[in-house]
Amino acid sequence: MPESLIQLGAVAVLFLVAIREFFSYLKMRKNGNGGNEGHLSEAILNELRAMNSNHLHSLRETLEEGNRNLISTIHSDNTKMIEILGEIKGNLNQRR
Repeated sequence: MPESLIQLGAVAVLFLVAIREFFSYLKMRKNGNGGNEGHLSEAILNELRAMNSNHLHSLRETLEEGNRNLISTIHSDNTKMIEILGEIKGNLNQRR
């Protein structure tokens, strides 16, 4: 019987602590603090914005590098075509 009374007392203490925490939570929400939820949401939002900014910056750098490579390739190919056309013109002039 004493064991059941100790268990009953432990359950009662846990119940009272839970009720106290619940009312403390309600009081915080009523005062507009909302606990750390608002701060946590703001921190998550700021982190997501930073990640988005970093991702967009990375994409921009990749696109700019690709454009530079494409421009360089087009320029070198155009230079080769001009050289080949010059050789063709020279060969045609020699045959005349």
